[in-house]
Amino acid sequence: MPSPTEILRRLWQPHRGLFWLMVGLQLLSSCIVLFVQITDPPEALRLVLGLMALTDALLAWWLTVRLWRESAPTPHHP
Repeated sequence: MPSPTEILRRLWQPHRGLFWLMVGLQLLSSCIVLFVQITDPPEALRLVLGLMALTDALLAWWLTVRLWRESAPTPHHP
C-alpha cells in the first residue's frame, strides 16, 4: 500500500495541464452546488445545474484516475 506521501506525489502534478483541468472542474462543480444551495433556483434550473455539477465531478474523477495511472511507478524486472 502506498504511503500518504506517495499518494500526494502521484496526484500533485502542477506541471501537467490535466492536473489544472481536474482542479478547475472540481472547483466549478463546488461553485455550482454552492450557487444552488444559496439561491434556491426553480426546479428546472436546479435539475440542469445539478446535472452540470455531476458531469463536472465525474470528469474530474476521470482525470484524477488518469493522473494516478499515468504516474504509476514502473515495475522493476530482474
